[in-house]
Amino acid sequence: MRPWRSHRGVGSDLLIILDTCILRECGLGSSSTDLLRAIRAAGAQSASVPWMVLEELAAQQAVKYVQKHEAAERAVKALTEVTPWEYQARLAPAVPDNVREHWRTEWRSVVDVIPTSEAALREAAFREANGLAPCKIQEGGRSTKTGFRDAAIWLSAIEYAREHPHEEVFFVSSNTRDFGNGSGDYRAPMDQDVWNTGNLTHLTSLDDVISRFAPSTDIEDGRAQTILKSEAVLTEAGRVAHSTLRTFRCTIASGALGRQTELGQVTVWMEQPAAVLDSIKDVDAYKIGDHEWCTASVRWILAGRALLQGGTHLVTAGCSWETRVLFSLSAGTDARLTILRSSAPAHISTRVFDGLPILIDPPSSIPQTVEKATAFIETAFAEESEDEKGNNKGRTILCTECDTLNDPRSRACMVCSSPL
Repeated sequence: MRPWRSHRGVGSDLLIILDTCILRECGLGSSSTDLLRAIRAAGAQSASVPWMVLEELAAQQAVKYVQKHEAAERAVKALTEVTPWEYQARLAPAVPDNVREHWRTEWRSVVDVIPTSEAALREAAFREANGLAPCKIQEGGRSTKTGFRDAAIWLSAIEYAREHPHEEVFFVSSNTRDFGNGSGDYRAPMDQDVWNTGNLTHLTSLDDVISRFAPSTDIEDGRAQTILKSEAVLTEAGRVAHSTLRTFRCTIASGALGRQTELGQVTVWMEQPAAVLDSIKDVDAYKIGDHEWCTASVRWILAGRALLQGGTHLVTAGCSWETRVLFSLSAGTDARLTILRSSAPAHISTRVFDGLPILIDPPSSIPQTVEKATAFIETAFAEESEDEKGNNKGRTILCTECDTLNDPRSRACMVCSSPL
């Protein structure tokens, strides 16, 4: 089990603990989940889940993946059997461990994880064996005892509340069948759990959380657009794009003078791209903590020099980038822009490309020193996914002088020779 690390702001005296059903109902791409990201990014109250919830969310996706993979294997086998010539199609082996880790990583970007202790797991097993709440015995042809995971989640919240008596703990679950409706009428021994705790409040919907901790406020027309057009915000959007976007579609300048355009794909921005606000919609304002914050769906136009994929050329590239952002309405000139989530960049029209606020140069061959690094740069990003799965060997080193990725064994940058 990974150690728990809180992202809550200094001095926070409450914790929101979410059940599996709350996050499953919302999904990663919903406005409700964006608001959880916003609350976390604002450094106010942080939403958390017990370890058991994270594992349940990951397991649900892994089970679906394995089922679909098995169905695909049966379909390929059936097609092979009726094909009158040799059929070579094969599926790669299923990798449910990778699927589980993917979803763990996705949800960790939204919530913190609190431990589900060995004591909580033992008590959960005991309650299931004896049919004690929130576990139950389902009668039928054969009696079935269920609820181990529910008990582990509930007991994690109870245990946290007991160990942090000076914090106000909110447990949020829409599973009223097993946990009750929050009115205080709990089945034994859940009634004793709550009685002996004293600082736990049971809510039954995410709307209850939002109304308490992020009430909506009004925003003046045009205020959000004015903030998002500010130089500081545009610079931050370009910085985030430079550090996060890898291998994306774009429109590139072509021809001897760069006066033509074509669709292409680049590996990485070679410099921080210029960012222009293209459109803004779905603007919502909230009071989170002591400040007013705003979330919005924003499309940026990005432009700059990039490394052409699979080649040895630098090109002038432009693309559109759809994002969901959080920014402050009450921080003066510091809007504290945060990209909550984003989509893959896409091509832009020639008309938009011609209006980019940069000098449009034709493709150029990269220096020989950079050419030697091209293969390494393109393979390094593939290795990043392995690093994120726990394999920390061979992490690349970014040169701060020229933004080139280098082999971790190197002492100097392979492009500009700056010390690493």
